Amino acid sequence: KIPYMGPIYGGLKDGMSVNIQGTAHEDMDSFMINLRSAESESSDIALHFNPRFTGWDKVVFNSFENDSWGSEEKIRSMPFTKGQPFKIVGQRTLEFNHLDGQDFYTFSHRIPLERVCAIHIAGQVSIQSIKVLGVRL
Repeated sequence: KIPYMGPIYGGLKDGMSVNIQGTAHEDMDSFMINLRSAESESSDIALHFNPRFTGWDKVVFNSFENDSWGSEEKIRSMPFTKGQPFKIVGQRTLEFNHLDGQDFYTFSHRIPLERVCAIHIAGQVSIQSIKVLGVRL
């Protein structure tokens, strides 16, 4: 059910990945996936992944730390199609660089990976599965 906030048990470690399968709604304006430091709306966000269909379609990447947003990184390319399924693979976890099997973009780490222990998804999207994969050190 969206919005969704849930734990990543044991947190994230180097070598792990987050795989998300979902469908963008037909009437989608935007949705977001946040990798957070706690299961709280006010917690730090190591990765804010935000596709936006708002005139000039784009995907925004950012982080939120100590009650402040970092510099947005905007990719003026829309890999999502409204009403169509997608698969996101975040390899090495904070680098959401594969979308539907294609290279997309690498978001550089701003907050240590080890602080991530929750995932938050909101907006006009349906999620079929969330998997955290890889070797836990």
